[in-house]
Amino acid sequence: MTIPELPARPPALSRRAQGVIFAFGLVAFVSLIARAGVRETAANVYQARWVLGPIVLVWGGVYACNTVAWRLLLGALSVNHGDGRAAGVRAPTIPFVRAYAITVASFAINYITPFVNLGGEPFRIAAAAPYVGTSRAAASVVCFRLVHTMAQLTFWITALPLAYLALPHSPELVAGLAGIAVVFGGVLLVLFGLARQKTAQRTLRLMGRLPLIRRVAARLERNRPVLENIDAQLAALWGPERGRFVGAMVAEYIGRALAVVEYCFITRAIGLDVSYLTAFVIGALSQFFLNMLFFIPFDVGTKEGGMYLIFRLLRLPARLGIYAAIVMRLRELVWIAIGLAFVWLSRDRAD
Repeated sequence: MTIPELPARPPALSRRAQGVIFAFGLVAFVSLIARAGVRETAANVYQARWVLGPIVLVWGGVYACNTVAWRLLLGALSVNHGDGRAAGVRAPTIPFVRAYAITVASFAINYITPFVNLGGEPFRIAAAAPYVGTSRAAASVVCFRLVHTMAQLTFWITALPLAYLALPHSPELVAGLAGIAVVFGGVLLVLFGLARQKTAQRTLRLMGRLPLIRRVAARLERNRPVLENIDAQLAALWGPERGRFVGAMVAEYIGRALAVVEYCFITRAIGLDVSYLTAFVIGALSQFFLNMLFFIPFDVGTKEGGMYLIFRLLRLPARLGIYAAIVMRLRELVWIAIGLAFVWLSRDRAD
């Protein structure tokens, strides 16, 4: 069956849309600083002045890994799927620098989106569409979210043996870690299975059966050809393009392994000699805690409370966990500002 393809270069994200996104982000950015307190934030910046630069650079590397993963998936989705191209002909991709700007901007928008951190995905699709087409851009974002989640689960699973070594031993701990390993492993296998079974179309059918969102499903029904295209391109990840999928998973995992270096810098700045393996556990537990409380806007209080509990579990000074969370927020604010600036750099070249 021939799968319809939308035009390769639809209209770029309008200046008005960019202005709205930028204004919303700027208001949220200022509100975060105001909530933390201008004087307190300035004092924390001064206290952490030597460590802030290195951890900002560390996350620059993390976003580079995210960009590599996304571009690998874009490459996997450029093979012929009945869209009229000759077999084996690659479609255009996004230059790395532009893809990096879009990636950072989308993560920044996700962070400042209250309740559910998914505001950056529509922006990523709109910003990528002028280069690769709307259908392929949407498929790449779906694939990236899938790979991003699977890499996160893999990261947590590999952290469990380290958590067993770092945390106080008890029968309850062993049972708890074993149970978590089974749950995470099961979810990972389910995600593998869903991705191979027309996920987009199955999701649309499920939405059509739910009373509260049937109208949304009806509106999406007109885009079924696009969903069929997304499913067809997802299928490529399990066929000849499996190597690119594996490469994207590896890049995402390396990004998480690199991100935990942040905790090494922060703990040394406050006088603690924490090894990389302990930092790995801190990073895994912190991400798990935040993901379980994703519904709290801007992670208000959850980051500080989570770091307090994690430091206490690891028999480190608990109060220093709060300081570590504040330094992490400062790094986040820096990258939010950079991401909002990149909103403008993600415009179409012809704009």
